Amino acid sequence: MKADKAEVINALKKAHAAFLNKDYKSSLKEYQWLEQHLQDKPDDLPVIWIELGWNFYFLQDFENAIYYLQKAVREPQLNLKQRFDCLRLLGYSHEYAGREEKGLAYLQDALAEEIPDFDKRHILFEIGKIFFSQNNPIEAKKYLVQAYSIFSNDELDYIQTARYYLGFIAYIEGNADDAKQLFQEITKFAQDDQGKAPGYFGMAHLMYESKDYEGVIETCQKIIQLDSQFYDKETLAFFLCRAYMEKEMWTELGLFLPHLIDEYPEGKYRSAYPTFLAAAHTKQIPEFPKTDIKTLN
Repeated sequence: MKADKAEVINALKKAHAAFLNKDYKSSLKEYQWLEQHLQDKPDDLPVIWIELGWNFYFLQDFENAIYYLQKAVREPQLNLKQRFDCLRLLGYSHEYAGREEKGLAYLQDALAEEIPDFDKRHILFEIGKIFFSQNNPIEAKKYLVQAYSIFSNDELDYIQTARYYLGFIAYIEGNADDAKQLFQEITKFAQDDQGKAPGYFGMAHLMYESKDYEGVIETCQKIIQLDSQFYDKETLAFFLCRAYMEKEMWTELGLFLPHLIDEYPEGKYRSAYPTFLAAAHTKQIPEFPKTDIKTLN
């Protein structure tokens, strides 16, 4: 079905305006109309497929996003920027659809495109984040350091998250001074109290490692005050129980320990539960079992 030039231009304007307003359903509807009415102009379709991919991506319909982006990326008339956009969005879509390794491959393909390094900063960050989630600090650091060095000043969320990842990588590598500096920068540059919590969380790890149990207690309590929904309450609870035990704060341990055990009966620190229970009962500090704290997630 053909459409006249005025109808096509009008649909493009409506689609673009809806996309800018984050009305992705309306934008999608217009681009779907355009796809149907531009079948006689195959050279124009790849750009429409890319726009369809973006809309499906923002609607979190990753399978349809992948379908259209794969159609587009095969077309030879795409310019470097269009091909780069296809590859990176294919990477994100596969990653968020649960196919992390396939997503990583597409992101690395995008990274190989000959476009300015500044335009690659979010891909560098995403690849680093994937390796971080896979507990691969060596690979994660390579990409995160590059991304961190080229983020613009107005990309504070990315900068803060990169500081968090790099701080924990430094902690894993035993570089306590570097880790401390990065965690302190998080608290210094956070735009609100909740944004300070990840920095203090990193500091709590350093204090735990150096057996500064008073600092651990103070810092964990501060995190809870700053962000009552903090993402890793399990580690906070473990840190507090260990610190209460080491400081012989038996009342506090007795009150807090049931919360840890009841909330996380199969948690990552469950091997320490019998030791905590014995300490609370005998009011003596036992030999503590080896518990793996130094992981990236």
